[in-house]
Amino acid sequence: MSESGEVALFIDFENVRYGLKNTFGLEPEPQKLMEKARAYGPVALANAYADFTEHPEFYRRKLEVAGISPRDIPRRSPDVQHKSSSDMAMLLDIIDCLLDRPTVTTLILMTGDSDFIRAVARARYRFNKRVVVAGVPGCVSNDLIAAADISDPIFEEGWTPIVREVGALTKPYATYETTTVPNAQQAEIKLLKLIEYLDRTRPYLTFLFVKTHALAPSNQVELTPLQVDVILTGFKERGILLEEIRDMDGRTLRLLHFRRDHPEVIAALALAQQQQIAQAAAAPGVEAPNGATPLPEAFHDPAPILESVAEIEIPTEPFLPPAE
Repeated sequence: MSESGEVALFIDFENVRYGLKNTFGLEPEPQKLMEKARAYGPVALANAYADFTEHPEFYRRKLEVAGISPRDIPRRSPDVQHKSSSDMAMLLDIIDCLLDRPTVTTLILMTGDSDFIRAVARARYRFNKRVVVAGVPGCVSNDLIAAADISDPIFEEGWTPIVREVGALTKPYATYETTTVPNAQQAEIKLLKLIEYLDRTRPYLTFLFVKTHALAPSNQVELTPLQVDVILTGFKERGILLEEIRDMDGRTLRLLHFRRDHPEVIAALALAQQQQIAQAAAAPGVEAPNGATPLPEAFHDPAPILESVAEIEIPTEPFLPPAE
C-alpha cells in the first residue's frame, strides 16, 4: 500500500479515544495506530492532540514509545471544550506541514470531525497530497470521508460494537415504565440530567460543549457521537433547547438556552429524581436527597404524564453532578 514519499500522521486523540470507548468499549493502542500509518510509507511526523490532563497519564508514555508526539492543548474558554482547541492546533500543524515539508506526500488524519473537510480538500487539490481519513466506524462524518482519497477505519476483525437499548432502563429501575415520560427515552433522561447540571454550573452552553461532555466516559451517558447528535437535534426540534446567536468578546456564538419549564423536561427530571431516591433506598447507608418528594401515583400509570405534570412537586435540591 505504501508509495514513494513520506507520511505525516495527525491524531485527534479525544475523538479516537472516546469513539472507541463509546462504540466498542476499547481503549486506543498507539502502537497499532502507528502501524496503520506506516503501511502508507515512512512516517516523518506524528502528533496526537488533546488536553491530556483529561486522560490517563500513561497515554503520554505510550504515545512517545510508539513514536507519536503528544501535543497537550489545554481548554481555553468555558464555552469551547478542549476538543475545539485541539482541533485548531491540529489544523495549524497540518497547514505548516503542507507549506514546510515538501517530502511528505501522504497525510493521515485520525479523526471523524467534519471541521477538517476544507483542510482535506485543500491538501488534495492545491498541494496534490494523498489524504487518508482513519476514524472509528460510526463516528466519522460522511462528508469528511467523501473529501479524502482513502477511508481506512480504525477497526480490527473481531471487534463487536456495544449494543445498547436506548429506551431501556438500567437494572435498578426496571420497574419504571418508559411511557411515563412522553417522547423521551432513558438515554434522553441521562442527557437531560447532564444538560441541567451544565446549565447550572456554566455561564452558557453551546452544542459542541454539551456534546463533548456527553461523550466523556466520566459522565456515564454511554452514547456514540451520532446518537448524541440525534438526541440534541431532537431536543432543539421539540423546543427543549433553543438556539440564540450572540456576539461575545468579538466572536459570534450560537448559544443554547435550556428550557427548564418545558413539560418533557419537568417530567423527565422528576422521574430521574424518583430513580435517584429508589437507588438510595436500595443502597444501605445512602440517604435520599433533601427535599425529594415521591411522585404521584399517576406517574406510574402508562397514561400520558402531561395530565399529572401540574401535580408533580419538583425538588429544590440540585441533582448530584456527574462524576468528574
